Amino acid sequence: MSAASAGRVWGTAVFHLRMAGCGGCSDIVDVLLRDRFRGRPRLVECSSPRHAGLVIVSGVLEEEMESGVLNVLAQAPAGVRVLAVGGCATGAGATPGACPGVSFSERVKADGKVPGCPVTMEALIEGVEDVNC
Repeated sequence: MSAASAGRVWGTAVFHLRMAGCGGCSDIVDVLLRDRFRGRPRLVECSSPRHAGLVIVSGVLEEEMESGVLNVLAQAPAGVRVLAVGGCATGAGATPGACPGVSFSERVKADGKVPGCPVTMEALIEGVEDVNC
């Protein structure tokens, strides 16, 4: 164990599933997960959905990627929570038709939704805390 991680208290394992779109919401999620925002919830980014307690989904679900996205989610353990982040994923895009494809939440039940285009850090933290109880 490194000296830097010796005093660290680990938190919820999070897998970030990035779908199509502009990437604005994905960037905000990355800032949160990579410990570059003070006051963030205790989160640890994991590289596999198999280890996740929370899956954060951002972007729009295009038809070609639907089976792959569903396969990724099927790998997550039972009881994993899912948070749809951003206008494209929640179906509440900034403008009608701004997100080509369908919203993730139209196809998969999400435990929580964080609207915005892009989302704000404060709204994202609140959404994570709401589903991570």
